[in-house]
Amino acid sequence: MIIIIFGLPGSGKTFLAGALALRLNGLLISSDKVRNDLKKRGQYDKKSKHIVYRSMLTAMISAIKDEQNTVLDATFQEDHIRKLFLETAMKLQYPLYFIEMRASEETIKERISKKRVDSEADFEVYLKIKEEFEPMQDGHLVLYSDQETSDTMIDSVLTHIGYQ
Repeated sequence: MIIIIFGLPGSGKTFLAGALALRLNGLLISSDKVRNDLKKRGQYDKKSKHIVYRSMLTAMISAIKDEQNTVLDATFQEDHIRKLFLETAMKLQYPLYFIEMRASEETIKERISKKRVDSEADFEVYLKIKEEFEPMQDGHLVLYSDQETSDTMIDSVLTHIGYQ
């Protein structure tokens, strides 16, 4: 199965995605890591974002062909990007689930003020993405990382996807 963890910077995406990939013994595909691997660090123009998401999509397709559980971690702020990943999974007849991470702005501000391994997002970037973020209309699970424990969030995801 494919699980896409998405949301604004500092919402807890990367933390949950890593824990979930570990729990599912799955592959983790992180936009921050992909961006770094592609030497696109600091490049957030439309073309660079497209290259990063295209690389993530290619990795997802490869994981599907290998029948490997996969967790993707990125903002997925644009609806057409989410639809591209969903349509690809559907064409390959592979289940895909969306999990949206949220947290209070106060929590996010605190989190992104600290140095993180791969992410470059600061509060200014958060505000820009927040302004441009296209809410997901289709059914998906929403979790609040500043209101729930990691174990509770993982259990919620596993229940949502019907994982035994």
